Amino acid sequence: MKKVLVSLHDVTPVMFERSKALVGLIMQRTGANFTMLVVPDYHNTGRIDRFPDFCSWLRELSSAGVEIAQHGLYHLGDSGRFSIEGSFLTKGEGEFLQLEAAEAENRIDEGYRIMSDVLGRPPSGFTAPAWIYSRGTREALKQYPFKWIENRWSIEFSGTERLTVPAVVFASRTSWKRLCSKFWASAGPAVFSRENVFRLALHVKDLPALRKPVERALKSSTRHRTCVRCADFVQN
Repeated sequence: MKKVLVSLHDVTPVMFERSKALVGLIMQRTGANFTMLVVPDYHNTGRIDRFPDFCSWLRELSSAGVEIAQHGLYHLGDSGRFSIEGSFLTKGEGEFLQLEAAEAENRIDEGYRIMSDVLGRPPSGFTAPAWIYSRGTREALKQYPFKWIENRWSIEFSGTERLTVPAVVFASRTSWKRLCSKFWASAGPAVFSRENVFRLALHVKDLPALRKPVERALKSSTRHRTCVRCADFVQN
């Protein structure tokens, strides 16, 4: 049977209520079979280990079978450094876009330690904010035992295996992007209907403006597909 990989980006205690609401919507369609990308210290104001209720919630989800992965450290890039890629693909959120290996390693390591302490186990995988990686970040990631690393068009396993997995993703920053997202909620899953697997990449900020499109996309994406997590593709 064909598969769909539902992932939730930008989970943080800074947006705890929205995070819980979106997790609730996802679990109605997938159960615990989805991947959740947690930001260890969102915008340097949401360090997760300083929010006990949030930590308890993460551990409960992890125990239930939800896959918990690391999503950068701050999810915030250097706004003073211009990049065509960063300007086109994200608005100041490309944290690992221009980092040298040493700085990338520092951030990955800090987030890895925070999440491991909170969960009682290491995060399963790593996704850079906006799926953007500098060369230095790629080098730094080789030192960590992540089971997978997620890219914009694929997922890498053990540094050598790569699975192409297209993604349906929404944008809510402007009225025009919200309008396009409402169309894409139906069109995206249809476009990838012949794929053996595709990703439905949701973001906490999709709520409340895109609640209806999110519900519609979840329903159509999961109706005739098995729901999986990134780790379910890891070769044992």
